[in-house]
Amino acid sequence: MADVRAVVLAAGRGVRMGGEQPKALIPMGDKQPLLHYILQGVDIAGIKDLLIVTGFGHDQIQSYVADTAGKTTAVLVRNARYASWGNFHSLRVALDQSPGADVLVINCDVVVPPDIYDRVVKQDGDLVLAVERRSGLDHEDMRVELDGDRVRAIGKEIKMVRSHGEFCGVSLVRPRAAAAFGDVCNQLEWSAGTSLYYEDVYARLLGALDARSAPVEAGEYAEVDEPGDVAQALEVISSHESKWDK
Repeated sequence: MADVRAVVLAAGRGVRMGGEQPKALIPMGDKQPLLHYILQGVDIAGIKDLLIVTGFGHDQIQSYVADTAGKTTAVLVRNARYASWGNFHSLRVALDQSPGADVLVINCDVVVPPDIYDRVVKQDGDLVLAVERRSGLDHEDMRVELDGDRVRAIGKEIKMVRSHGEFCGVSLVRPRAAAAFGDVCNQLEWSAGTSLYYEDVYARLLGALDARSAPVEAGEYAEVDEPGDVAQALEVISSHESKWDK
């Protein structure tokens, strides 16, 4: 594995999951919280440099990480605007803290086995997105249009007939893409366009960058937005549990 900084975006409150504690720290049924599997997966993938962007529940996340980060060196940075700006700003904060690095971006509300991180990091391109190719997407899915392994479009508004799969919340931002991301963020902030997701910024970069996809197979990914999603997360964890024990 190349030298990579992993970034976990963990600033949001997770209102649909109750909003009482950071979503990343909510146990998945009788299993560990999602952050456990992310920290363990990053360690197993051989990534020793980790930055976690926090907001809501910073102290809780800091305490949890101190107890469980293992061999990975973890740095926490607060996004002071987590409650008023879209999560594009969390990623902007992380990239500003990581000049010249290849940045592996991980949403705190997804679970994937550790080898997904390796697949993403090993793929060519300025920007790499983990994508599960499938049909039957719904309006909440972050849809992706592909041409082979090249990413042509990303967004929840892409027509279903143009969609080839779902973005799985893991991506790699290499320095050229990081610089372009910062430029778009500057434009958004000057124009008060501060409610966007970071995927919306990715969408604006695709015409100017080499954007690729890395494959995620069926059963390797779950996103937890609300309590009903926990069952799918448990299926992924149970099916791949041995991969977190290596």
